[in-house]
Amino acid sequence: MEILIDDPDVLLQYVFHYKNKQTGQEIRYILSKSISRPEKLLVHDKVPMKIDEYKQGYYRESDTSQSVWWEGEKGFLSRFVYYINDNREKLDNKKLTQSELLDLAKQVQ
Repeated sequence: MEILIDDPDVLLQYVFHYKNKQTGQEIRYILSKSISRPEKLLVHDKVPMKIDEYKQGYYRESDTSQSVWWEGEKGFLSRFVYYINDNREKLDNKKLTQSELLDLAKQVQ
């Protein structure tokens, strides 16, 4: 696991990273908060999805990664990102369903 704390006067950011060395699958859970102004989730390139019965989230997919984004507690922006081999390989048959990705994200909250 890796925890990064950027400039605490401007941005708080915590990055939790997990890598399965056998499969190359990686997960990053990123919490960030801008101190000077609230971070807002930009949704123009994301598909709406329910995190749970109370929380709205958004899903984004590319050839090399899948992610779930949501506005967290106390002004934090949460992102859960899944990819393979440093985000350099296409997901292809290792792609997760949206519900599998969401289940993983719920495990790390």
